Amino acid sequence: MIKNRIEKLREKMTEFDCDGVVIFNIFNNADLRYFTGADIEGVLVVDRYEANVLVSSLYYQRASDVLGGNVVLSKDLDDVVNFLKKRGVRKLGVDFGRSTHRQIESLSDFQLIDFSNKTLELRMIKERDEINQIKRAAYIARNAFMKVYPMLKPGITEKELADELSYQIRKNGGEKEAFQTIVASGANAAYPHHIPTEKPIEEGEFVVIDFGASVNGYNSDMTYTFLMGEKSDEKKELFNAVFYAQLFATEMIAPNRTKASEVYKRAKSELAKRGGVDKYFIHGLGHGVGLEVHEFPYLNVESNVVLRPNMIFTIEPGIYIPGKLGIRLEHMVLVKENDVEVIAFTPFVEAM
Repeated sequence: MIKNRIEKLREKMTEFDCDGVVIFNIFNNADLRYFTGADIEGVLVVDRYEANVLVSSLYYQRASDVLGGNVVLSKDLDDVVNFLKKRGVRKLGVDFGRSTHRQIESLSDFQLIDFSNKTLELRMIKERDEINQIKRAAYIARNAFMKVYPMLKPGITEKELADELSYQIRKNGGEKEAFQTIVASGANAAYPHHIPTEKPIEEGEFVVIDFGASVNGYNSDMTYTFLMGEKSDEKKELFNAVFYAQLFATEMIAPNRTKASEVYKRAKSELAKRGGVDKYFIHGLGHGVGLEVHEFPYLNVESNVVLRPNMIFTIEPGIYIPGKLGIRLEHMVLVKENDVEVIAFTPFVEAM
């Protein structure tokens, strides 16, 4: 168990008047890793005095080897309920949004307290080791792309490029891809989550490449867009709209003062000024990155989260014109005490 993180969780428990918190693994593997320091499957139970992981016989030996004590054999939800009662828990914090109906139903003997998103809020502020792991994942991904960049020419297929980038991520030190690599060209780039196909990349097309690496459970996420061949004035204007939206949104962040929604609005207003292309901006501006590729904070119009030091998140404006093209630029930023740092900055992204 990671004691300082368990203590922060207990502070939240006190704030919400909980005797204990239960974290199920179905939607919360990242939470279990965060609080235990181990990649295990089970149920985490934290009360005012102890933190225990309940695991099935399938995972008991491994969990015991990794964690030592505080591992309890459990075969079903009844065992979880009985353990909570044995620990004297009456007021139980539960993340309703990340627990199943069956799990919540099994806890009917307790006074349930809505603990939704509280662990995600704790994970927003990264510790030094977490920052180093995320940076390492970002540098691995960037270095892998530098190996692939010479292959980016008309004629290569989306899938060929994506497969080579996936291979280079592992070859350069990544344990795996953070997510399935996206390579989308031409009209395919209008789909933000396009799956690479056998379509060849052609002259005059925008090519969107979205990728990341995973190291020790921590992830990176970045996106480059390239224009193949001649750069017409129209396409330069479209690219620069996205480029400057990202640039000005990143530069406006004032630690401990700027809200996530304000950064989103800044990017959107920049797109609006440049030919009204904000109408093609169809997703949030960014998201936290850590043990999950998408985690708190989210940078969208509704988020009032104040951006604080040691948060890491993406800034990724994009425009998607159906049947025609897509452009997205994504970098990860670390909020520091007085400014922000672009993680694994790359010269590949520059105004046309």
